[in-house]
Amino acid sequence: MSLKKVTAIFDELRLHDVETALLDLGVAGYTVYPVKGRGKYYDHFNEGRLVPHLQMDLYTNTENAETIAKLIMNTAHVNADSEGLVCISPVDELYWIHGLRPSSEQDFDLKGSSTRNDVVSPDEN
Repeated sequence: MSLKKVTAIFDELRLHDVETALLDLGVAGYTVYPVKGRGKYYDHFNEGRLVPHLQMDLYTNTENAETIAKLIMNTAHVNADSEGLVCISPVDELYWIHGLRPSSEQDFDLKGSSTRNDVVSPDEN
């Protein structure tokens, strides 16, 4: 089994656009939760000095991981300091609770109408 976990941290205001792009691509599921943190930009005016963002986690097969990561980066990007990050991590094992079975790469085939080959990194724009 060759699966990856894509983790993205980005501005809360970009959630709708990121969700729409992922659904258009055919990503079937993901988890989103609020996080606070501090990056290169230091907020002198915010009490506690931690900036609220969202963290999104999703699992996919190795074939789609980079496409999904680039899609999230391009969609969440607004050309601001400390916008967030995207990480791709290996997954050793993943099990479905509802089916009491291990997941497979085919469980994460994209269901959308295209594989978005037009997705590029911000450097390539």
